Parts: sequence; structure tokens; C-alpha cells
Amino acid sequence: MLVLLDHPVPTSVEPLLNGAHVLHRPALGARPGALRGRELARTRPDVLLTRSLPAAAETAAWGAAAGERPLVVVLLDRAAGPGGPRRSAARVHRPSARRLPGAGPAGSRLRVTACPSAGAAEPPADLYARALATAERRFLAERVGPVLAGRLGAVRQEAASVVLVGAGVVNLLTGLRLLRAGHRVSFYDSGPDPRSDAPWTSFGCSRGGGDARMFTLTEADGYFGSPGGGPPPFTQPVKDQGWGLADLARLGPAEAAWAEDNARVPDWLARSFTEDVLGYNLASDRLWRELRHDAPELFHGVGLREGILRVYSDQDVLEAHVERQHSLTDRRFEILSADRISARHPALAAAHRAGAFVGGIEVNGFTVQVHRFLGAVADAAERAGAVFHWGRPVDALVPGEGGAPDAISCRDGETVRADHYVLSTGAYGEALLRGTASAGLIHGMVGAWLTLPDPGRGLRNSLKITRSGHTAADANVTVTEGPDGRSFLTVGSGYGWTGADPDNVDPTQLEALYAAVEDTASSFFPDAFDAARRSGLLERSRRYCVRPWTASSLPVFETARTAGGGLLLITGGHNTGGFAQAPVTAEAVASALRGESHPMHIDYHPNRLRMFYGQKDARLPA
Repeated sequence: MLVLLDHPVPTSVEPLLNGAHVLHRPALGARPGALRGRELARTRPDVLLTRSLPAAAETAAWGAAAGERPLVVVLLDRAAGPGGPRRSAARVHRPSARRLPGAGPAGSRLRVTACPSAGAAEPPADLYARALATAERRFLAERVGPVLAGRLGAVRQEAASVVLVGAGVVNLLTGLRLLRAGHRVSFYDSGPDPRSDAPWTSFGCSRGGGDARMFTLTEADGYFGSPGGGPPPFTQPVKDQGWGLADLARLGPAEAAWAEDNARVPDWLARSFTEDVLGYNLASDRLWRELRHDAPELFHGVGLREGILRVYSDQDVLEAHVERQHSLTDRRFEILSADRISARHPALAAAHRAGAFVGGIEVNGFTVQVHRFLGAVADAAERAGAVFHWGRPVDALVPGEGGAPDAISCRDGETVRADHYVLSTGAYGEALLRGTASAGLIHGMVGAWLTLPDPGRGLRNSLKITRSGHTAADANVTVTEGPDGRSFLTVGSGYGWTGADPDNVDPTQLEALYAAVEDTASSFFPDAFDAARRSGLLERSRRYCVRPWTASSLPVFETARTAGGGLLLITGGHNTGGFAQAPVTAEAVASALRGESHPMHIDYHPNRLRMFYGQKDARLPA
């Protein structure tokens, strides 16, 4: 993507313009007309970022040089500011564009999006960061929107047969949504039935780790920087406070390129990506509430607990998260001092005395025991007519005429055909995704789990713990119940990158990850930790799961046509937010199979980052 910026900017804005994606020509705005028209024709930018609309002659010159591409203009307009409190871009999800009349065909291709100031007090750097983000979103929409609309418009909208590959929480909720829309649904999963007592190592991410998942508005956050600045330390070993869990000798060029993609995302684009993800958390919040109202049976006996207590070891981080919560929701939440937390949640009194946290906030959200929840959803899907094929790995897409996928191939040799296919294989789909735009985007990130006996001292809510600078910097502590009715604390935390191979786990680094999680558990619940260690529960409860991550921190939603005229949809790469975004992902899949567009189809397009950098292998349009 190339943005032409045609006017002077304050010094504070100049760092945003570094890189090949912005061409700064500050003299053009003062001399619009022939000079700007010639520059538009010469450089053929994807977006003009300006304070003045191009005249008809300028548009004509630009359009003649640009071929059939839309001419995208982002108009900075301080006078059009809302005049009220600033609202998060996550809540104002997507800019709208308007067409303006112009000279001939070029004028009809002009797309103008206004980016007003949030007020006179807004720093110029913030305004231009939002303007660049608006430019990237509009560029993306114009490049892929018409292609996706053409694919969806040709979809048969009557009830169809749908094969879902992968039966984790995202695809299970997707399948249930499709069943209720009248589709005929079957699942293929390489693991055992999640309702069985098979060894935890035989399952994927949803069933393989701890029996706990959490929803808050800030799940699936962006991961672009380390506490010390710079990119996340993917290749630095966990034992050295890095994120590298893999045998480094087994990493290759694909992993190097993936880590480089993460490191080179500019700050303004990283913030934009994160805002998009958090916007879908807001949408998912509504859908979770609707699901609980419409299908309460899914939430009976699954350990549902309302409300999340977030605690922080650093005052600055606490204050930043308070501001973020205010930007995301108008709902009230309570800010608590460490003293008040200790009084309200006596289970944290020892951690308070030790100075483990400075304060926290109680926010809306909930936790469930995800293993039980998977069983409840699978039961509901079976009652609605779904057919499950457990222990049936799917190895490849079978190409049809013209190379488009025509079927899926199981490892046992069976070829399976359906009207549509939905692939959501977590971190385990590298071979299956070969040849798609999503290939190579999703790598593995290990999270570690352990269980403590509930200290029985008044932990009213499940927790989210932020320990700035710690190897296990972010931990979830979920109050769970064992089969015998006893109460436990399930602790999950840690980041351990495996690269493209989810089985590339270095035992030494895994042990270091467990040690980091144990340090959090012992710091916040010392008595329960000692009891777990003495009884052997600590060792027995060790688990890990491999989460699907992307370099961009954006999940993936790929939409492709099959040889038979149906759709191949690929969802995944949700980082730490698969459970959180499962309902809105299901909604986006259901929309596609109705032949209707959904914002997620564009926002999570697999080529989004590639298109921004203009990579030749981005297969545009895709």
C-alpha cells in the first residue's frame, strides 16, 4: 500500500511516516491542481491523504494512470470533529466512504473517507495515526470487498451440506449455528471425542489444556512489543525470559519470515489491528449474551462464573488498563485498591501482604470449564442432527477443475465431498492449508496449566493477573469444580512459540514455562500451592495447550470458492481469543453461507498484512 501525503506535518508526526508505505510531498497541498495531478499520475498512490479534495482534472490524471483501481482519498478535516468525548476506534468500527462526482470514469471511481479530528486537544500524532489506519482499512476494503462480494453473491442460499474440519470450541459453536440455520453438518476431527476420558495429550487446544476459558472485552490482544521495548522475543529461550519454546535448530526460513512480519508492523498499524480485534470482542459480548438467553442448556453444569477481577503488579499498567476499559465500554466497573481487594477476596490476603499487586478492577466477563462446555455443545449439535467423525485426521484439500478445492482427503484414504467446507484446525493445519492464502500464517504458541486446591478463603471471582516484566506476564485463574464437587483453582499462563510445527517443543524450555506459571501460583496463593505440591496435585495437573497465533495478531478468515460452486472458509489464528470470539466467528461463517458479507470477511482477510507491504506473493486480489 502506498499513501501520498500532500501537506506539511508537525515534527511529532514525522516518525509515523517512516517506511515505504508513505510518500510525503509537503509542498503539494499548497499548490493543488496541475502539480498535484502530475504527482498523482506519476506515483499512482493507493490512497491520497489530504486536507483538500482533488479537482476533476487531478482525478482524471490520477485515474488515467491508475487503471481500473478505485481512487481512495482520506480527507483530514479538523472542522468536522465530533466536539464531544473521544471514542475508541474499536467502538467506531469501520469508516464509511462516499463517492463524489468527477470527470468521467475516474470521478466515478473516487472514494472519499473523512477522518475528522477528535477535538482541538487531540495530539497531531494521534490524528495522523488514525488517518493512516483509516487509509489502510479503506484500501483493504476497496481491494478485497468487490472480490468477496462476487464470491458470496454466487452462493446457493438454500440449506446445504457443510463439512467442518476441527471440533474445537470455535468450530463447535459454528456448527451449532449452522445447524440452527438448517444446514446439514458433519465434523471431522483428528482427536478423540472431548466427552471421553482419553489422555489430555491426544486432544487439541480446546480440550488439551486446562479446563477453563475466560471472556473479557480485552481478550485476543495485540502482541507487538516486549516489556523492554522492541518486538516480542520469539527466538529468545523461555529460560531467559523469552518466548522461544521450540528447538531452535528446527526453525527455518518460514519461522524467520513470520517473526520478521511481526517485528516490522508499524505502531499505528498495530494499534489499528488491535482495535479491530477488540471491536469483535464487543460484538461477541452481545452474541454470548444472546446464546445464554436462547440456549441456556449449554451453560448448565459447565462451571459458569460471572465477573472477572483483574489485578496488576504495576500502577502505570493498572491506570492504562482502566483507561482502556473506559474506551471500550460504557458499563460501570469498579477500581479497587490492594487493601480493598484483600478485604473483598481474602484468598489474596497473603499476596497482598507480600506486595504482589498494587490494585485492580472488577470488569464484566465470565469463565466456564471449557471441557464440560465442549461436551454440552457437542451434545446439542448431535441432538440437532450433526454427525461427528472422531479420530479422523484430514490431510489435504483435493483439487478439482482449475485447481479450486473439490473435496477433503482423510488420512485413511477416504475422500469427502460437501457443498461447503469450514476449516478451523488451530495450530495443527499446516499440511491441510497448503495452497491456500492462509498457509504459513498460523504458528503455535504454548500456554501452560496447573491446578491448586481452592483455599476456601473467599475468592469470589475468577482472576486475570498481570505481572509486568515476568515470564508468565498474563495469567488466568479460574475457579473450577472437580468431578467430586470439590473446588479448585485452574491457573493458565505463558507464551512459548513453537514455530510452524506445534510439536516442536523443547522439554527444557517447557520446564522453564511451567516454573514461571508455578511462580505466579505460589506468589498469589502460597498456602494452596504448598498443599498442591505436598499432595502431588501440582505435578499431576501439569498440562499445556498449543494456541494458534499469527504474526499480525489478526485472526484469519479466508473465503474461497470450491470447484463445485460452494465455499471453502478458513477460520483461526485467534491468538489468546478463540473462545472469546467463537460466537462472532460463527456469525461470520453463517453470513457467508447465506451469501451475505460480514465485516470480519475483510478485517481478518489472510492477505491483509501482505497487501499493506505490497508483497508479490499476496495473490491480489484474493
